[in-house]
Amino acid sequence: MEAMRVNAGLPVYENAHATHMYGPLLTVFLAGIFHVTRLNLLAGRIVFSILAFALAFLLTSIFCPSRKFRFIAFVLFLAINLRTNLIFLSAQPDCAAALLAVVGLYFWATRGDSWPRFVCSIAFFLCATLFKQTSAALALVPIVYSLIWKRRLLDVAISSVPAMSIVLMLGAIRLLWPQVFFGMVTVPASIAVNYRQILPIGVYLIAAFPIFLFALLARFLSCEAIDERERWILSAIAILLPVSIWTTCKSGGGYSSLLFGYLAMTAFFVVQLDTMWQWIGSLRGWRSILTATAVATAILLSFLIQFDRDLTLLFLRCGDEKYPDAVAQTQQTHERIISPQDPTIVYRGNGYFGRSLFLELDTHAINGNWPGQIPESVQQELTQAKYVIEVRSYVPTPMFEDALVKSDFHPMDVAALRGSAYTLWIKGSE
Repeated sequence: MEAMRVNAGLPVYENAHATHMYGPLLTVFLAGIFHVTRLNLLAGRIVFSILAFALAFLLTSIFCPSRKFRFIAFVLFLAINLRTNLIFLSAQPDCAAALLAVVGLYFWATRGDSWPRFVCSIAFFLCATLFKQTSAALALVPIVYSLIWKRRLLDVAISSVPAMSIVLMLGAIRLLWPQVFFGMVTVPASIAVNYRQILPIGVYLIAAFPIFLFALLARFLSCEAIDERERWILSAIAILLPVSIWTTCKSGGGYSSLLFGYLAMTAFFVVQLDTMWQWIGSLRGWRSILTATAVATAILLSFLIQFDRDLTLLFLRCGDEKYPDAVAQTQQTHERIISPQDPTIVYRGNGYFGRSLFLELDTHAINGNWPGQIPESVQQELTQAKYVIEVRSYVPTPMFEDALVKSDFHPMDVAALRGSAYTLWIKGSE
C-alpha cells in the first residue's frame, strides 16, 4: 500500500502517516512494479524471487569456479530459503539488499586500482542499505578483512570508506529528509532486543547448521594455505553471524533475519567442497562410504530441519479465499468503511488509502514493544468510520478488537463472510 501511495502521488514519509521500517527504495521499487501490474502482490513476489535466484547464482559464480560443483553450490544457496521462513519467495527486501551488498563487496574486493569499481562498490552498498538497513553490515567486512589479514593502518583506513559512506548518507538523510530518517533508523532502533535469546539463537544457528562445522573441519585438516576467497568469507562470518543473531533477537524478529549469516556459512562450505571431495576420495572402503554419508546427512539436516515449519508457512496467508467477498462489501456502502489490518481490502473496493494497524503499532512502540492500546491515529480513523472489516490472521491484535468494542462497534452477520477470517462491524446497532 505504501507503493500504491507513491503511484498516487501521496506522501509516504510525513508526520501524519506511519510507514514501514525498511529502506525507502523498497517502496520505490514496488511502486515501479505496481505501475506496470497495478496492485498485484504475486507480481511483487515473482520479481523479488528472481532477485533471490540472482543472488544464489552470483554467489555460486564467485565461490565455486569449478564446474564440477557449480550445480550443487547453486542448490545449496537456494536451499537457504528453507531456513529463513521462505524469504526467497517473499516480497521483503532481504534478498534484494543482499544481492546489492554482495555486488558492492565483490567490486570492492576486486577493485585493484580501478576507480570505476571503487565508485560502483560504494553505490551498491548505499543502495543495499536503502533497501534494508542491516545489509550495511557487509560494508564492515572490508574493515574486518584489513584488521585480520593486512594489519596496516592505511589499509584499515581505506577499507572504512564503504562504512563511512553509509554513515554520511544517513547523516545527509537526517539533515535533508528527517521523516525518512525517522522511518528507517529511529523507529527500527526503538524496537526492543531480547538479550536473553542471544546465546540460544547463536547456539541454534551454528549447531543446527552442521555443514558449517564440516567446513571448519575440512579447513582445519587441509594442508593448503587459506586462499583469498576463504579470507573474505571468514571476515564476513565474523560480522554477519553476530548481526544476524542480534536482529533475530529483536522484538518481532524471525528466522528470516538469519539470512546473512546463512549466506556466509554456506559460502564457506561451498569453497570447501573440492577439499572434502578429495578427502572422501582418499579414503578406502567403508570409511569413504561412511564419510560421504555423514556429509550428505549434514546437508539434509542443515536445510530440512525446519521442513514442517516451511510447509506451514507455504500455505499460510493473511485472510482466506473470501477476500473478494470482503472487497465486495466495501463497494456496497457509501459511508466510511476501513480495514486497518489489511488496507488493501478497502483500497480495492473504493480506492481509499486507510491506515495500516501494523505500521502504526511499529511506529508508536512503547519500550520497544507494541502498545497495549491502538495508537491515537487509528482511533481517530475508527471515530470517523461507520463500518470496519476485521481480519483475523496469524498475528494477533487484541488491542484492535478491544478498541472496536469500546468505540461502540458491533459485528454483523454477513452471509458471504460466514466462516471466514473476515468480520464486518458496524457502529451502533445493526
